[in-house]
Amino acid sequence: MIVLAAGSSDAGTGGGIYDMSRLLNQPHPFATAQSAPRPFSDGRTVRPPANPQSDAPLAPGKTPAKPLDLNSASNSGNGDIISEIRVGALLHDFGPFSHRKESGYDGNLEILFNSPEVLKKIWAPRPHAGFSVNSDNDTNQAYLGLTWEWGFLSNAFFNFSLGGAYHDGYKRTDLTDKKSLGCKILFRESLDIGFRLNEVHSLMFHLDHISNAKLCSTNEGLEAIGIRYGYKF
Repeated sequence: MIVLAAGSSDAGTGGGIYDMSRLLNQPHPFATAQSAPRPFSDGRTVRPPANPQSDAPLAPGKTPAKPLDLNSASNSGNGDIISEIRVGALLHDFGPFSHRKESGYDGNLEILFNSPEVLKKIWAPRPHAGFSVNSDNDTNQAYLGLTWEWGFLSNAFFNFSLGGAYHDGYKRTDLTDKKSLGCKILFRESLDIGFRLNEVHSLMFHLDHISNAKLCSTNEGLEAIGIRYGYKF
């Protein structure tokens, strides 16, 4: 004959008493389960830290920031502007189209700029700016314009320029050793035939002419001829 005895929290079988409260007070086996840590090669295990930048939710309307690519950074703000610098020694008021009255030599400096995109439709001339200063205090000039260049025979080249010039000479004078140029602002044309010694240095024969195309009361014109050196960037 088997005798069963039970209390409010005890039950017994097979002649013993089992405490049910111990079972009821045990924690759930999955309550403290955690993800398995990643092992390192030395046997230690470390759980990876959270990444607040990647794990945090983005605010409405925001897009993730892109990493900076230093290799593709643009340097266009420091892009080249000057194409070439030319300096020359010229015979003043000496040329095939004008009678010589003034004397001396001209020191010439000219800066050529890289051709902008807008000028490609007219064969990509290079804008230029320059001045010529006379050694005998005769007519000086400052000028602006466009220069077209064509190469031939490997390293040889030909330049033609067209623009305008401002001078400090006479518009009209009776002096026999001064030119009557008619206007203060004149048309200016020039020719260069040269040879490039390499990608940087060049030498050229130069001729320039200023006149007003008979738009003013007098139009004697003024020319200069000589040699120039070019340094290309």
